[in-house]
Amino acid sequence: MTMSGHKESVQKIAYLPGGERIVTSSYDKTVRIWDVETGEQEGRTMKHERWLDGLAVTRDGKRILSGGGDKRIRVWDVETHEFIEEWKDDTDAIWCIAVSPDDHQLFSSSRDHTIRCWNSDTGKSIGEPWKGHTDDVDSLSLSPDGTKLVSASRDKTIRFWDAQSSDPIGQPLQHDSIVNAVTFSPSGEFVASGGWDKKVSIWRVPWWDDSQKQVITVFAYLSMSFLTLHFCRHIVPSSKMCVILKCFVKPL
Repeated sequence: MTMSGHKESVQKIAYLPGGERIVTSSYDKTVRIWDVETGEQEGRTMKHERWLDGLAVTRDGKRILSGGGDKRIRVWDVETHEFIEEWKDDTDAIWCIAVSPDDHQLFSSSRDHTIRCWNSDTGKSIGEPWKGHTDDVDSLSLSPDGTKLVSASRDKTIRFWDAQSSDPIGQPLQHDSIVNAVTFSPSGEFVASGGWDKKVSIWRVPWWDDSQKQVITVFAYLSMSFLTLHFCRHIVPSSKMCVILKCFVKPL
């Protein structure tokens, strides 16, 4: 099935609760909601002033958060597609957004190579930007319990952070090329990461078992780079190693 509507490349995909609808952000400055079964766009298009990359949906499924070249995060109502509010504290373009399991915190990455934590109730940033990466951070993912954050960067590393204190956890894990995507497994035991090296690497998280934080599995049969990946918690609930990729393809 092909979902047609975006005029430029699709940067992020987020699933709405229930799995019947997805949300996409694009370089065409828009956010769109799609019916997975019919492939049709649902309702009105949500717009920014500049290109879009960052995208997330709150865990309660009521709000969409988007950000990009206009250096702000906009909040949208999922059902009406109406603009609710916008948050602005980033000094540069926003690459990605992640929401905590309780919806009270939000994390974003910026073109200045930093990560920011936000209070979702007030729309205000919390503390100082998190520093460590030396290039853009393209992907963020929170552990199932919301206590750990993992980030993937164009500096070819993934890093782990304490989501409350912002302290780094362990040493960065190294890829051979730019890392576009990272995600926690449903159990929180593994993360999957990859990007320009056309490989998916599965790592055991460092706090799970310090003697086994090396790469567990590498899938190296891909013909192209990819932007996002997700563990298949709905398709194969018991699987630790099954992932879905969103590759560099033509616009939706």
